[in-house]
Amino acid sequence: MKQIVKYLFFILFLAVALFVAANFDLPALFAAKTSKSVGRKNNVKPPSLSKRPNVLLTGLTGQVTVDYSPAHNLTVAAADDVIMVWQLPDTVPLHEIDGGEGFQALSVRFVPATSLVVAGGMTAEHTGSIGIFDAATGTQKLQIEEPEPIWSLDPHPGGKYILATAETYIKVIDMKDGNSVAILQKNNPASRAYYYGNGQYVIQSDSLSLFDLQKRSVAGTLDPVTPLLFKKNLDGTTFAWVSAGGVSVVTAAQNGKKFYPLDTKGIVAFDVESHGEWGLFLLDTQKVVLIELSSGKIITSIDQTTPVSDVTISPDGSAAYVHYSSGTIAVYDIGFRNKIRSARFGLKRLFNGMKNKLGPVAKPEP
Repeated sequence: MKQIVKYLFFILFLAVALFVAANFDLPALFAAKTSKSVGRKNNVKPPSLSKRPNVLLTGLTGQVTVDYSPAHNLTVAAADDVIMVWQLPDTVPLHEIDGGEGFQALSVRFVPATSLVVAGGMTAEHTGSIGIFDAATGTQKLQIEEPEPIWSLDPHPGGKYILATAETYIKVIDMKDGNSVAILQKNNPASRAYYYGNGQYVIQSDSLSLFDLQKRSVAGTLDPVTPLLFKKNLDGTTFAWVSAGGVSVVTAAQNGKKFYPLDTKGIVAFDVESHGEWGLFLLDTQKVVLIELSSGKIITSIDQTTPVSDVTISPDGSAAYVHYSSGTIAVYDIGFRNKIRSARFGLKRLFNGMKNKLGPVAKPEP
């Protein structure tokens, strides 16, 4: 009996330690205190990137699109007519949502600070379709039909509207009833539209031009150089683009644009973290590298044995999603936050296993 009590106290101690570590960024607090004491600014440095994936998400086939909700620890991915939801580090899907027969998912996004997911794509009749689902329960909330396939979706920061990019138009849609609020013309067939700033502007990925939704007029451009690749981070506030000479980044915390000279030859996909200090780059579909942008230094390089189609950084910067062409998604830990979460998950499983072995507590007879 004493051994069982000691074991339970040990489990309790680990749980408290993991809770503190997971909810308080102790190294960051220490660094901030040290920085303040010597009067220097605490810059964001590239964290460690695990050499092996923490988990592999399977069950999808072909080109996938991914998003992550930090508020609910939900990962959603879609391909063809299947939309799958996980609560990592558990690799057993929480839900598998049927997008409808003949539906091909091309974009999936969480509505900020909610468990609602919007999925857009193409039907068997080559028209467009947008579904709104609750990822926590798997239930569908609304279905919106469009005359053209939907290539990308971007939810408004306030969560009320969806910005949908079709083949020839860009549409602002009210999420409550599916009605159109505004329709804009695309600059280029390959362009994708995203909300910029507080949602007042729409930016197009091919020209980096800004359209003011309130004034209904063009408000200028972020860069006269035509980008080779463009990415809006899942955090909703970080915009980055690759040109022949380097990488440009605009974040909510910065005043203006930062340009980092970099050899961009061979880069086929990328993403930049929310502070704009480092990014993940996919080289020739076979190598994922973490690069410190200010120095151009490669911090971590991971060779891949199968072709990769895209890389994505989670909004909180804790994970890297590597999309394989086969449909599998590898999740790599960035820093220690996910490792702590995995330890808590393992501890919970261990505790539940011990509870099952010990059985119910015997009650004294009256």
